[in-house]
Amino acid sequence: MTRRAAAWLPTMIRLTALGYLAFFVPNLIVAATHRIGTLPPVLARLFDWGTGGLNDPAVAVMFSTVYVVWAIFLFGSARDPSANRLFLDFNLAGNAAHFAVMLLMAVTMPAEHQHTAGVLAVGVISTVPLAACWLPVRRGRS
Repeated sequence: MTRRAAAWLPTMIRLTALGYLAFFVPNLIVAATHRIGTLPPVLARLFDWGTGGLNDPAVAVMFSTVYVVWAIFLFGSARDPSANRLFLDFNLAGNAAHFAVMLLMAVTMPAEHQHTAGVLAVGVISTVPLAACWLPVRRGRS
């Protein structure tokens, strides 16, 4: 299992980074240019982060900027994952915590119920595949 995980790890790191860029670059652009409200409703919902999203584009610009930089560092860490173990641990722990809290909010806050499925999907898609590759490699090289 560790060999297979190690073989897939750089690819999973890069796919995670590409996923961040695929979502957060467009979000950065539409938030910074105040265009979220001009998108078709199905797309606008992707970028509607509640009271801090459509009503305050500064929050979306801030989060998007952090995740774009994060993605760049993920690309760099894919070259030598073992040398970047603290960053990969931070990536998984930070995103797992972030998405767990988002899911808790989506489930418990009536105004956020509409986000439950999306939060669950994004959390699973962005965290589980990388964790499935990184954690066995990390344990094997402790």
